[in-house]
Amino acid sequence: MLQIYDAYRERFLPHGKIYVALDEVHQVPQWEKFVRGVYDRGDEVKFYVTDSSSHLLSQEYGRALTGRTYSNLIYPLSFQEFLSFKNHDDLLNSDNRCSPELRHLLREYLEFGGFPQVVLSDGEEVKRQLLKEYYSAIIEKDIASRYQVRDMRQLKEFCLLVMTQNGLSMSGYLAEKKQGISQPTANKFLSYLEEVLLMVPANYFSFSLAQQQKRPRKFFSIDTGLYNAVSFKFSENIGRVFENAVFLALKRSGAEVFYWQDKQETDFVVREGRAVKRLINVCWDLTNDNKKREVAGLEEAMKKFGIYESELITLEYEDKIKTPSGTVRIKNFFNNFSN
Repeated sequence: MLQIYDAYRERFLPHGKIYVALDEVHQVPQWEKFVRGVYDRGDEVKFYVTDSSSHLLSQEYGRALTGRTYSNLIYPLSFQEFLSFKNHDDLLNSDNRCSPELRHLLREYLEFGGFPQVVLSDGEEVKRQLLKEYYSAIIEKDIASRYQVRDMRQLKEFCLLVMTQNGLSMSGYLAEKKQGISQPTANKFLSYLEEVLLMVPANYFSFSLAQQQKRPRKFFSIDTGLYNAVSFKFSENIGRVFENAVFLALKRSGAEVFYWQDKQETDFVVREGRAVKRLINVCWDLTNDNKKREVAGLEEAMKKFGIYESELITLEYEDKIKTPSGTVRIKNFFNNFSN
């Protein structure tokens, strides 16, 4: 790498700061030593280093490049960014944030996700084909090739299982029961899915780490379009897809996101430091029947954690419900989770 870099400088004699982009750096051994060496010799240069694996953020690289790095995890487009790509920024700025056009675009965003090339492509079949190709590339290149997985059939079946369990509890034990795969192999595969950023986990919330580790984690797709391209049941699963979109919005904001369950369930618990700051349930189609269940889950969590306000995210309207444990605020997705 150093020879290529020096050959570039010799050939072009660039003036001012040099900008170098290194993509998929996991394929180049000891790339971090090259970057550090160039910095240490005082060159006026700035490196942009990208990879499709969270391994890039490991402490090993952090130690090698101490004081020289700023890390940033880039998610697919938010709904607001999606609207900007579609030249519809005005819809979120208007007074009518529940217009049919805005809801139509939200359904498109939920179905096909936020990968820029997919968003800008025309035609549903083209979008689906791109998403299937992305998914296959992640399985075959980012996982199978990188981690030298020999049994491709087993890996593909496991990945399909986790994707279709999107937003539901998953563990090595559950995978063994559902698929007959050994727990050590299933746990290893789960770590791969997490490292290549195909699936993002939400741990069970407990102030006790031991209790937290006893419970299975929930896994959400890094992009709702990838999930739909694999599951083929968008209309049936739109509630789970909507929950996935809210989860990604929370993660995009930098929040620590968990789930909690006792007699009832709370979709998301947001922690700051040691304190619980937000309790959130998500409901695509809020009715009188399911409203009671959603409020009951939040009421139980408010009582448990001593918080007197919680949130119920939907599309229809905004309101507040007083309960013996506190206030449940019904919030419109467009007003609160589009960024």
